[in-house]
Amino acid sequence: MRVDELEKGSELEQVLWACYEYWQHETSPPHERIICYSWVVSIYEDRFGTTFHHSKLRNLAKLGLLKEDSTSRGGRRRYYKIVEPEHVAYLLGDN
Repeated sequence: MRVDELEKGSELEQVLWACYEYWQHETSPPHERIICYSWVVSIYEDRFGTTFHHSKLRNLAKLGLLKEDSTSRGGRRRYYKIVEPEHVAYLLGDN
């Protein structure tokens, strides 16, 4: 993981926080939990007062924090998994 590119207080860190927040409250077993833009953007907006571009999820995947899981029929929705939830919690200071 290239987490050195994840600056404290950056938009990317805030997007990761929203992903992890959604992930934590899922009822599926941890290894089955997935996230997508439309599920986390409202959490992000509630906390930060604005939205983010869906490409931020792909940026987090490039850093190794998320992993692309699948796409919906027609490819309009991309799903991601959090690669190492414990490490993400540590990065976000949730330890």
